[in-house]
Amino acid sequence: MIDVVAIFLAWLERSALPVGIVIANSKPNHVRFGIEGWNCLHGSLSDNGIEVYAVRSGECWDIIWDSDISPKEFDNGWGCGLCIDAWEKGLYPKPSSYVSPEALWVEHTLEPLRSWLEQLATSAGIAFIDYDGATEAKLLQKGDQVPELAVEVVGRCLPIEELDA
Repeated sequence: MIDVVAIFLAWLERSALPVGIVIANSKPNHVRFGIEGWNCLHGSLSDNGIEVYAVRSGECWDIIWDSDISPKEFDNGWGCGLCIDAWEKGLYPKPSSYVSPEALWVEHTLEPLRSWLEQLATSAGIAFIDYDGATEAKLLQKGDQVPELAVEVVGRCLPIEELDA
């Protein structure tokens, strides 16, 4: 069995991320986390991948980022079963094969999370959009137009010491 919690925690320990990840709760095969400065974002890691939820007024508004994964032995190594299935159906290029489940997790799921966190760190905020009951959360970069149906845009909350700098 693959210990995804150990893989995630080890990756956090050795990674210099652009924003901090705060572990809220850790159980076997599941971690709940927050993102420093972004009280409206909550994350969840399980055997199936990672999701980051945008939360408004205590309710999940949208999954703003996710990465699904299904480790499977492939080409004398490991690949994502979902990607392999799509490739076998001609819907996706042949996926990479990795030396271990940990290497698969890091490259397929954790490094894309890092890339998204880099976008988050430089973003203008998160727009909460309501399409007459269907909701969406969208990461806005500097210069992006606020969507017409946005009901709120939330920016990063900075600690007092950063505000004084």
